[in-house]
Amino acid sequence: MKLILVDVDGTLTIDRDTYILELDAIRTLREVQKLGFKVGIVSGNSYPVLRALYTYLGFNGGIVAENGCVVYYEGLYEVCEKIDKGLIAEFEKLFSVRGSWQNPFKCCDLTFTPPKLTEEMVKWAREKGLYIKTSGYAIHISKSKKGKGDGVRFLLSLLGVSKNDVIGIGDSDTDVEFLEEVGFKVVVGNGEEKVKKLGNYITKEKSGKGVAEFVNMLITNRGDVHGRNRGADL
Repeated sequence: MKLILVDVDGTLTIDRDTYILELDAIRTLREVQKLGFKVGIVSGNSYPVLRALYTYLGFNGGIVAENGCVVYYEGLYEVCEKIDKGLIAEFEKLFSVRGSWQNPFKCCDLTFTPPKLTEEMVKWAREKGLYIKTSGYAIHISKSKKGKGDGVRFLLSLLGVSKNDVIGIGDSDTDVEFLEEVGFKVVVGNGEEKVKKLGNYITKEKSGKGVAEFVNMLITNRGDVHGRNRGADL
């Protein structure tokens, strides 16, 4: 089995500042499933949002939600320690931010906007034993040190897939731990420089167009990865 795991916000969307999905990316990912690949999604979004997206897009390789804390594949699993939702009001009041409408549907990873992370926020989180990051879409707070990486490892164990048979596609700082858990790392052209340094393949196109660019190459080569800078074989 070969598996493609793709981030959503900034990666499957038309750009990094919108929630509008890039239809070319969806089309190519559905097409590559015909070659025997499974396609899954990895995101900071809540499970209900991702389960609906996953179902309607017709993907089949599982879900990693809440930045690695909730995993779905033929069953639903909570991977991380639950977080106290009383922290929502405290964080909103202290830093004049707004809790996401998704927070009531989350168990382990709370999100806030605007997504600008400050040193004061980092200090607050550290004092409470929490981990805090920004995805460019929202600030994320959880008790998980490894972020998306924990969920990806758990999903691979459910699927019985070796990391060397997994392609990961992402764009932001919250994707670093996720990409460290896969064999071949793809970063879209407008991804953050820190993430690009990890990449085996950096797309020329941005966000969803970059996903379509890479997956079209994969389809043309019947699932064989080429043009890589360094690293794994599939």
